[in-house]
Formats: sequence, structure tokens, C-alpha cells
Amino acid sequence: MNGLYRTLISFLLTLPLFWGCTGTVSSKNPSVADFGKDVETIARRMVGALAEPMSRGDSDAVGRILTAERKALGPGRGGGLTQFIVLDRKGVVLVCDIPFVCEDARDYSRTDLVSRAMKGKQGSHGKLYASNNKEMFLVLTPIPAQGEKDGLLGLLFDAETMARERKVTEKEFLAMKFSI
Repeated sequence: MNGLYRTLISFLLTLPLFWGCTGTVSSKNPSVADFGKDVETIARRMVGALAEPMSRGDSDAVGRILTAERKALGPGRGGGLTQFIVLDRKGVVLVCDIPFVCEDARDYSRTDLVSRAMKGKQGSHGKLYASNNKEMFLVLTPIPAQGEKDGLLGLLFDAETMARERKVTEKEFLAMKFSI
């Protein structure tokens, strides 16, 4: 009985060690935390600037804000940040700097990323493929109005550049939690 008791106690004491080895969602890569802070800083600054023109539906003012932000980021474009996209409250492209996407008023409301961002309070993020099959990371954040959303701001990042320059992998990006 004494041997069984010791075995049982030893087993129970080692269980937390096994639970601790299962892995966590957060990354130990400091580049991931730095990237997350950069995205949140850019998004907050832009959402603050976009709120008023979006409430009026002023696409020209929204375009000027995107142009100014692009210039402010400089030639590095935020370490992989390639394009901006602004969707109206219905999920239709209002303004962007992606030629293929901006040619028509495309409706993205039925795509998974956009529908999650429209329904949720904090937006969404995920991976998508450009028309040339290039992997891209998209972060969507709401542009708030009084109690609702006037639209979404999308920050599009090149996945290859992210891995090369920022040292952020796809798995790490998809596991991130943004508090925008």
C-alpha cells in the first residue's frame, strides 16, 4: 500500500509538467511582439484619422489619409506592409491602393475574414493569396461609429517579407491576438 501511495503521489506531482509541455499560443519570438505593437500603433493612428471621413462617406478624404500614411511609413512601408484597404460598413471596397481590387467596388462581405471582422468587436486577421498566388497576411480592424462600425481598415502584409525581414512565421502570425 505504501508503494502504491508513493507511485500515485509521484504521478500526480508530475502531471503539471506534462501540461506545461503542450505549448502555448503566444510566441517566445520577440519579433512577434514587436510586430504586434507596430500593427496596433499604425491601426490606431489610422482608425482615429479615418473615423470622421468614414462617417461622412468621404472617399476622397479617406484616400488622402491613406496616401499620407504611406508617405509617413517611408520606403520600408512598415516592414512588410504593402497595401491598405478600407471597406465600407457593408464590406464593399471604398478606397485602397491595390490596383486589381480597387478597379471595381468589390463586395467582400461574404469572405470569412471580412464577415468575422464585421461581426466581432476586435476585427480579424488571417492569410490570403493575391492574384499572383503570393501569400499575404491581412489584419482587419473596425472603424467605429456611434455604437456601430462605419467600415473596416485592412493592413496587408507580404508573408515572404514578414518571414525574411521581421522573422515572423505564418504560424506565429495566425496565432497572434491583436487588441485594436
